[in-house]
Amino acid sequence: MMAALFIRDMAEADAIDCAAIVCASEIGRRYSFTPESMATTLRTALKGDDELFVAEADGALAGFAWAAPTGAFSSAPYLRLIATTDAARGSGAGSALLAEFEARTRSVGRDWCLLVSDFNSAAQAFYERHGYRRAGALPGFARAGITEVLMVKKWLPAD
Repeated sequence: MMAALFIRDMAEADAIDCAAIVCASEIGRRYSFTPESMATTLRTALKGDDELFVAEADGALAGFAWAAPTGAFSSAPYLRLIATTDAARGSGAGSALLAEFEARTRSVGRDWCLLVSDFNSAAQAFYERHGYRRAGALPGFARAGITEVLMVKKWLPAD
């Protein structure tokens, strides 16, 4: 059982640990990410307008998320990447990061969007449990031979 989760903004010092998390995942392996290049990518993103945040449990990183507030079609919040450690899977870390993405971007645009690789059936099921629905497919969009599934979650502003 994992301790209580704490969500905070990603710091530049977190980049190498976050890179290691994603590189150890199936996504990291299939897309041939390297810790060095991913850490550089995350450090660069920290200097831009995107939102990067981490989940911690007992002072250790459990996962992270990277959101582009208007990244989908320049009008909808886009979840660029979410990854958790193997130890954190099933602990609620991914759900907490997804909820944080939605909370941080609720006032930005309409509907939340993300892409998930066709081979990542566990991630597709995770997003479906959280209200995301398949809205399309992009064959070869990020990598030849892999189809990205566009998933969208509709939301209604609170009245």
